[in-house]
Amino acid sequence: MKKIFKILSILVMVFVLFSCANPSSNPEEPTVTEPQGYSITFITEKPAQQPVADLLNSLPDYKNLKEGTEVEFPTIIYGYGHNGEEKCTLYITESSEYKVTIYYEGNITSVVVGNEDIEIKVYVDRVDPL
Repeated sequence: MKKIFKILSILVMVFVLFSCANPSSNPEEPTVTEPQGYSITFITEKPAQQPVADLLNSLPDYKNLKEGTEVEFPTIIYGYGHNGEEKCTLYITESSEYKVTIYYEGNITSVVVGNEDIEIKVYVDRVDPL
């Protein structure tokens, strides 16, 4: 009977040791992470045009992109103007007071993502009331 208890206690201890072991805690095994993808960042040289760059940078269409993906840029966005201390509010869909025509450095309207992050200068061409 004592031998059976010894064998059972050894089996229980082995079971506890193996069940508590964390396989990711082994420092010899490298951890594999998924690639995050590439992103497109829009910049502008004029502070007055920064809301356009901020709107484009906030869109998920330009984040976490795979290499070889072709991405098109909007050339017209819509917004509510600012007067005084109010900030400009911009939208991609048509439902506002102003139509904002924008263009990108090199007169591009799309880009194919390579194996690095991309920075593109954006310019406001004109703002037309609707």
